[in-house]
Amino acid sequence: MVSIYREDVKTRRRKVAGAMSWLRYFLLWIPIEVASNAQFPGAQPSEPTLLQGIEYDKFEPAVAEQIRLAREETRHKPRDAEAFGKLGMIFQVYGKYELAETCYGRARALAPRSFRWTYYLGNVEGWLGKYSEAVSYVQEALTIDPGYAPARVRLAQLLFESGDMEQSARLYEELSEKNPGLASAHFGLGRVRSARGDWTGAIEAYRRACRISENYAAAHYALGLAYRKVDDVVKAREHLGRYERVKLLPQPSEDALMDVVKSFYAGGLSHFARGSALVQQGKLQEAAAAFESALKVNHRMGIAHVNLIAIYGELNLPEKAEQHYRDSVQLDPGWVEAQYNWGMFLFRQGRKEEAAQAFRRAVQLNPNYADAQAQLGLALEEIGRPEEAERYYRLALESNPAHRQAQYLLGRSLTRTGRFGEAISYLLETVKVEDDKTPSCLQLLAIAYERAGDRGRAVYYTRQARERAVSLKMHQLAAQLQGDLDRLAAKAK
Repeated sequence: MVSIYREDVKTRRRKVAGAMSWLRYFLLWIPIEVASNAQFPGAQPSEPTLLQGIEYDKFEPAVAEQIRLAREETRHKPRDAEAFGKLGMIFQVYGKYELAETCYGRARALAPRSFRWTYYLGNVEGWLGKYSEAVSYVQEALTIDPGYAPARVRLAQLLFESGDMEQSARLYEELSEKNPGLASAHFGLGRVRSARGDWTGAIEAYRRACRISENYAAAHYALGLAYRKVDDVVKAREHLGRYERVKLLPQPSEDALMDVVKSFYAGGLSHFARGSALVQQGKLQEAAAAFESALKVNHRMGIAHVNLIAIYGELNLPEKAEQHYRDSVQLDPGWVEAQYNWGMFLFRQGRKEEAAQAFRRAVQLNPNYADAQAQLGLALEEIGRPEEAERYYRLALESNPAHRQAQYLLGRSLTRTGRFGEAISYLLETVKVEDDKTPSCLQLLAIAYERAGDRGRAVYYTRQARERAVSLKMHQLAAQLQGDLDRLAAKAK
């Protein structure tokens, strides 16, 4: 979900991003599958009961047509494992795991030596919570092709989720040794060690995963939490901050067969991806058109409504922003980003009380939503409730110790109330990042030092702020900072 109101101008929802480029290994994983009709001698095999009641109207039109065509193929080719397997992959990509289970089961019966259908069946059994069956099928798949490492990773995951920690740990350790470049194996080993309370070992495993894949968001997040457990606050902040920066980037994909499944997605994603790219380019009108096109394909795509709240707010089209907010809430009252974007829209419209209410709803939906906590604090401060505002700034930093906006706002609040030492400790964190916000962070840090009576550091940080403002062509701020330097120099005489 692209939220252009976010401080880092990033999206929150991760699963929707990414182009469909998963076909590259498809042909490599079509082993010789001699269809076996031993299970269905003579007469045509009966149609699976579950497939007889598919509710096409529950899907968006493009998806319903995709399912209908694949379904027709299984009717015309009732002994074709490939036809049933394809239908299973389509159901899987849309999260219809029980239907996928039925299709993969039929495909496996028709082609019992197929690695793919047995492996896919094991995966969906796991997502359905049938861990015993899931483990059994993935183990069976590995007897067909023992060399497919992602299947061993999945087996270790299933063992972990089923509570067999010992077997899971043994398999992850074996994978990490034999496949040292497999980030998911190191990450899984870190999870096992974390569950056992072995934080030193977990940190070692998570670090390896992060070195292999620098943008591995889940590994950075887990590593940050592990560092918290050993009281290494600096490294915890570093990796939680890294998580915030990379969580919306493409994540490591080490399972070619699962990538093939993802390639069957036929919803409004292409329009959505185009809209997301246009937002990043600053082409908001074109982005709005792309998201509207996505909604024509799938009117239930709540994430597009959420983005349009933000975009129409930026384009100063309040009626459209409000309509998409209402549509989003009607589709899913629990969509936290809808409340967040609506709060930002209201805040920029000067409706601070209403904005605070929207941010509060977002925090109620997700008590660890640092962005909403920080914005709620700012709205409360703007309407004259500084003590409550400070509480939410601190809550934001509990949720995410590296949240720069919360560090800045809390530092500003503490400076205003004369608690300069604590204010400076937070503001020093804000100037560790170099971007267009750094001059303002340096300016506030200089003010805190000046009010604390440290004129030398006040001058130093004011100069640093001015130099960066000049380099960024922020002429008005640079002139203001020059005035601050002149004033500080006059005071020294």
